[in-house]
Amino acid sequence: MAIDPATLKAAAKIATTVLSDEKGRRIVLVACLVPFIIILLVLSSPFAIFFSILDGQEETVSVISALNEMKEDFRHSVQQEQADSTADIIKTIVMGSEDALLIDNSEDVLIAFAVKYNVTKDDAEQVAVLSDNQLEKLRQVYLDMNVITTTYETTSKEVEVTTTNDDGESVIETKTVTTTTKIITIDSLTAEDIGEVYGFDDVQNQMIGEMRQSGYGILMASGNSKTFLDREEIEEIKSHIPEDIIIESEKVVEAAESLVGKVNYFWGGKSLAIGWDNRFGTDMEVTSPGSSSTGTIRPFGLDCSGFVTWVFVNVGLPAESIESTIGHGTTAQWNVSTSIPTSAAMKGDLAFLAIPGTRKVNHIGIVTGRNDNGQIMVIYCSSGANNVSISTAESVGFLYYRRPAVLIN
Repeated sequence: MAIDPATLKAAAKIATTVLSDEKGRRIVLVACLVPFIIILLVLSSPFAIFFSILDGQEETVSVISALNEMKEDFRHSVQQEQADSTADIIKTIVMGSEDALLIDNSEDVLIAFAVKYNVTKDDAEQVAVLSDNQLEKLRQVYLDMNVITTTYETTSKEVEVTTTNDDGESVIETKTVTTTTKIITIDSLTAEDIGEVYGFDDVQNQMIGEMRQSGYGILMASGNSKTFLDREEIEEIKSHIPEDIIIESEKVVEAAESLVGKVNYFWGGKSLAIGWDNRFGTDMEVTSPGSSSTGTIRPFGLDCSGFVTWVFVNVGLPAESIESTIGHGTTAQWNVSTSIPTSAAMKGDLAFLAIPGTRKVNHIGIVTGRNDNGQIMVIYCSSGANNVSISTAESVGFLYYRRPAVLIN
């Protein structure tokens, strides 16, 4: 059975991560996780197969194809909701999405499926051979983790309209206009989210963390996310920076550290101010959709990607070049940077929680260096981490490291 080169590279990356962890993998990881990862490595490529027995006949079922079918069914369901002719206005909110695009949480679905059905003591099952029943279980996990809810809001207001009476005279009349707005909310849960719903125990929750650290999520990367930048792409990005401006990694860290403990986390918060933005700390309404804080009044600040943008503006990137050089949002910032090994991460590099579009509420931070134990330290802005703060990458869960094109010589 042939496996494509990309999968082999992913296998090497995962194997290196698993085997090089200085703390060693726990017994439960060896017993439960490694077999599943090996199965994924061998079988989850589009060119490979899962073996299944259906109606007494041997058939081949690609788990990627199965997930793609589920995703297409889900997109179709969203489109059907959006095609509702009974509503005057239709709004679609994707929870945790900066750009309102659907989130492909396939990695989390596979993690949750493996943990639920391969780790529990009562109903543990092997996952090398997916029966028809197991495929249905995978589909149910997918549906549990990708939820569509709809609500309707009706508003009425009086408007003046000009009409013509029987005598041909213009007459101003007051009419009541009623508008119905349909709000479609889409929530693609993480494995941690569904773990609370399923009531995962400590061992199962531990498994979620171990599986994330294994790095097999690289197999789920979509074509919308660049892995590496070639020299031509790097030079094109850097061409938007005036020749007399040099972006230095040390200055990046200095600018980032200047906001530690001073700026609040604010969903959708962006700023291109040089130095202190006078809006920081001022109570404002969170207007960006997709967050549980949307509609609330909070001290204005930055979100995680907005923090990164502010930092790079304050080390010299012209505001008018931001879209092309560092970007707004985690997806854009991922795509103007290139993948680097964890061992090569240095000051000024970017740390990501997940591949863009694969998990709601992705996070990004800036590497500040390493502590005395050799652990990577990252500065980032997060409501769950006391706003702008510095922590070890491991404690936050950052898994992917990328070097911004503007820092590559």
